[in-house]
Amino acid sequence: MTSAEETYKDIIHRSWPADPVIFRKHPRMPLEERAKIFAPFAALRGHSDRLSEESGKLLRSSRVSLSEEEAAVLSDRLSRMKRGSIVTVTYFIPDTPDGDVGCYVPLTGRVAALDTVFRTMQLRTGDPSEKDEAVKTIRFDDLIDISDPDIIPETDKALS
Repeated sequence: MTSAEETYKDIIHRSWPADPVIFRKHPRMPLEERAKIFAPFAALRGHSDRLSEESGKLLRSSRVSLSEEEAAVLSDRLSRMKRGSIVTVTYFIPDTPDGDVGCYVPLTGRVAALDTVFRTMQLRTGDPSEKDEAVKTIRFDDLIDISDPDIIPETDKALS
């Protein structure tokens, strides 16, 4: 027997008192009122907002410039990409237009169009049957990685 059981052995196995006098003096609290007791308490108001703000800053980075070899591999993958294939691209989103600070975001979708003149690609994301399909236009200059099993040659697969 533990020390708590020893201390409260005279009342530990009693049932809730069914005496109506006790219920008149101390009525049971309604469930709606009990829920207020267990409501979350934020001792440090604004702390979670500050943490999410700081974590957002940590995810920010400066734009990475690709080496000539990396740019050649990326260009080769773009040239072999087919309309309708599903790809995952990682691209840069600047904080300000033409800025060099932002974050890199992965996106998976179906290739809708490749425009070599304006150096952009369009990816369709979402489910076309559910009408929540969206088209995202990505500049070639913002791309840092493209992954698709159909366009990555065996030599690239061996390296990664």
